[in-house]
Amino acid sequence: SFSTSEFSLEGDYILGGLFALHEIDHVTPIFTPETTECFWHISSKSGYRMLQVMRFAVEEINNSTTLLPNVSLGYEIYDHCSNTRNFRSVLSFISTNGSIRPKEKLNNYQPKVIALTGPYGSTRTITIAPLIAMDFIPMVNYGATSYALSNKLQYPSFVRTMPSNKDLVEMIIHIIRWFGWNWVAFIGSEDDYSSDGLKLFSKYINNTGICLAYQEGLSLNANYSLTLKKIDKLNINVIVVFAVSQYASKIIKAAIANNIQDKVWIASHSWAMNQQIPREPGIRKIGTIIGITERLLSLPGFNEFIYKSRETTDAGHNDIAESDIQSKSKTCNQDCDYCSLLTAEDIINESPTHSFAIYAAIYTIAHALHKVLQCDMNECPKNTIAKPYMLLEQIKKLNFPLNGRQVKFDDNYDPTISYAVVLWRTDVNPPQFEMVGTYDTHPEITFTINNSLMAWHNNGSVPFSKCSVECQAGYSRQSEGFHSCCFTCKKCPRNSYMDFSRKYLR
Repeated sequence: SFSTSEFSLEGDYILGGLFALHEIDHVTPIFTPETTECFWHISSKSGYRMLQVMRFAVEEINNSTTLLPNVSLGYEIYDHCSNTRNFRSVLSFISTNGSIRPKEKLNNYQPKVIALTGPYGSTRTITIAPLIAMDFIPMVNYGATSYALSNKLQYPSFVRTMPSNKDLVEMIIHIIRWFGWNWVAFIGSEDDYSSDGLKLFSKYINNTGICLAYQEGLSLNANYSLTLKKIDKLNINVIVVFAVSQYASKIIKAAIANNIQDKVWIASHSWAMNQQIPREPGIRKIGTIIGITERLLSLPGFNEFIYKSRETTDAGHNDIAESDIQSKSKTCNQDCDYCSLLTAEDIINESPTHSFAIYAAIYTIAHALHKVLQCDMNECPKNTIAKPYMLLEQIKKLNFPLNGRQVKFDDNYDPTISYAVVLWRTDVNPPQFEMVGTYDTHPEITFTINNSLMAWHNNGSVPFSKCSVECQAGYSRQSEGFHSCCFTCKKCPRNSYMDFSRKYLR
């Protein structure tokens, strides 16, 4: 029930459209795809791993005897290398026989796909989400975290399996307060992901005692060295890097090159588990790197799936001419002509940051479709029609276990939170990510960090990052400058005392 589909994979920005076919011949399929040629170009291992996780989830569901029995999921995948390139695939997905009728009644409208997953990144998603929302097609996303997408008036069909920036920023603030820091910098990039994070961070540090001492959104051509020197001159020792890996890599390399030492770097989830940055020569001297990532879960059977896939690929490339024919005619959704240099280990060892979110996105669509088709544990009734808006209605009601985690959504179609705090151990070879803390919202909100696991660069003690040292008894704060964290200590007048709860002399 899989067709050959159009593929082009250059980066991490995968968008996939899913459709379903009944396996019984006389049942009218929800969508019957036409055969098209395969196109592949690979330059991103992380993007290729993300593709493989999606394939693994689809094939696992199609082999299930209880989830969507006698129904198979099919898919088309497009790579998005730019914002404008999104539209070709999206317009194809929402079309009916090559045409789009915006005013068509939902009961009469059957687009090419029943749901979408992806793309990776907030800007790319915000660009196309209104088109998808027009017909209430579920857009179950694994990597767009902008909090703006939680607005259901603007994005009524957007669903995500990755926590939003609001949750991530709250987690960052938890960490900063846990260690008693209040003098921090926030560096991002010029995109929706970072600007949304900065806006939320600035809002939520109000009344926390934390001061945002420096902030900047960087372009790829920015002067990273100058930015870091400014931060160093302000004696800021905690730097939040809220950016995608491409920018984070440039920041860390600039820190090494400019001998920026003994800082605490807080990595947002987009680069918290990056596999290349920890291997940069000299990274140990820049200080301690703490990452925030979703609690990692294994995907049983995924490694075996990859090994089996690579065996097929390697065997197929023994005869290039024959392989070209076979890959296009038989295994279009399984192999690519340019992936033979990637070993199974390359794929398995690539960053797993988005793996569970992708896996959960596909299972979310499958469970919703199972409900819409009124399937039981044995079969799905024949001739049942599934419209995209019907899936969206069911998604809000979902609550199912998946590999030890509960998948459910709130009124904004946002998931429950299960974060991990990871410490970068760059003192070992190869570098490792050690989980030192957790943050969960289900079944209740819990946050904790094991201080004994924190191997600080500062001789084992928590680094200092405050604008001013707290005043001793007998002295009061005298504000200095714009920031409330900055002050001098003035001796209290005779027969007076400081009421710290109200912050004035009596």
